[in-house]
Amino acid sequence: FFNSRTQNEGHPKWFVLGVGQVIKGLDIAMMNMCPGEKRKVTIPPSLAYGQQGYAQGKIPPNATLIFEIELYAVNKGPRSVEAFNQIDKDGDKKLSELEISQYLKEEFARDGKKRHPSAHDEILADIFKKNDHDGDGFISAKEYNVYQHDEL
Repeated sequence: FFNSRTQNEGHPKWFVLGVGQVIKGLDIAMMNMCPGEKRKVTIPPSLAYGQQGYAQGKIPPNATLIFEIELYAVNKGPRSVEAFNQIDKDGDKKLSELEISQYLKEEFARDGKKRHPSAHDEILADIFKKNDHDGDGFISAKEYNVYQHDEL
């Protein structure tokens, strides 16, 4: 997770880098940043909001964006080796539907948000649709996108 301060909100913003929570230009610009580091980055429209712009954010079409970024903190995210090992209860280096289902139940209980009963099954199905690339019913470390495979 990366933390950045947005000018109009006046407080730091937390997000997961590399999963599309921010524009692609910020994902790229913030790679390899260290806590305390500051960067000024210019992001072309092709790595920002492109031809459509972002009306809600009052960003016109084809806008080049300039950000001054200060990274406050970096935390292990959901794609870390530690998270994979935590979900992989039987230690077989692949995540089964049952293991991910149990993990989701624990996460839902932890955050305390009310969800429709079907949300669990929909999220579980979506996880496998997006991550089980070989269709074997398991999500391997490679499919989970853990980069430090040697630690598994």
